Amino acid sequence: MQAHNDIWIWLLYASGQMVHILKRAGMAVRSRTNSIHSRLEFILFFWDSLLVRVVLCVGLFWVVLSNPRALAALLSLVGVDLAIEVPVSRGTALIFGYFADSILDWLVSKIPWLERELPSWNSSAPNSH
Repeated sequence: MQAHNDIWIWLLYASGQMVHILKRAGMAVRSRTNSIHSRLEFILFFWDSLLVRVVLCVGLFWVVLSNPRALAALLSLVGVDLAIEVPVSRGTALIFGYFADSILDWLVSKIPWLERELPSWNSSAPNSH
């Protein structure tokens, strides 16, 4: 079965994404600089930004699933030359799901005009002044 048709690949990828979101929500809950008091409140407050970011990460993962050499090609566009081919497996899907948002942030930092298109979930948290 091809990797992009393997339901476990997508479930593990989604699990990685959810764990990353919960990690970020936990950081917000523990932060003294905003008034977010629960992980659910974080998700409800940032739902639109989270949705955009998850959709973009899914697209990035789909590219990697369709062509494992695509990640190296994308990185070379921003000046990182790695001669790697990432094999897609259930384990790499989980790991990629967890790190996809961070990879997206890093790519956007290398391509400044994309910053307008990627909503942040850090800068607009309500303050607890």
